[in-house]
Amino acid sequence: MKKAMLFAVALLFSVGANAASLGLTGIGSNGASQNVDVNNNSVVLAGGTVGETSVWSSLFDLTTDTDTNVNIEWSFNPFKALTGAQIVFGQISGPNGYYLPGSQVFDITGDFSFTAFLTEGLFYGLDIINASSSVLKYDLSVSAVPVPAALFLFAPVLLGFLGLRRKSAVAA
Repeated sequence: MKKAMLFAVALLFSVGANAASLGLTGIGSNGASQNVDVNNNSVVLAGGTVGETSVWSSLFDLTTDTDTNVNIEWSFNPFKALTGAQIVFGQISGPNGYYLPGSQVFDITGDFSFTAFLTEGLFYGLDIINASSSVLKYDLSVSAVPVPAALFLFAPVLLGFLGLRRKSAVAA
């Protein structure tokens, strides 16, 4: 009976392990169009196009409803059209706010991805600035990394193995 109850509790935990819901808001751009295509899901997508402008920027705010790791990917088509840019990521003071100390700046010359940890209730800035390019389309993808259901089933299995080991030690 104890094993059945333990399995039922583990199953309930595994069903409740969902990825976080993310929110992405376009704050503004200079020299580029900007749009948010998919929002309020475990994956948010945005993008835009750049015309003949030589220097451009695009600014986004990012939030989450649960503490979570995220994969952030910037891509450019054609990728050779981007000659240089800076990606800025970090906590900001609020919606459309200023960056707080500890923000990260990445110098890039093409497609770029990184992983970050987001905390529930905080606001994050995700910007591309000082970008220089010829005509191109850019895409931004932010996806929450889900907690695998197997993680919650691992502990009961490990405890079961320890219990079996203890029974065999007592029998010997």
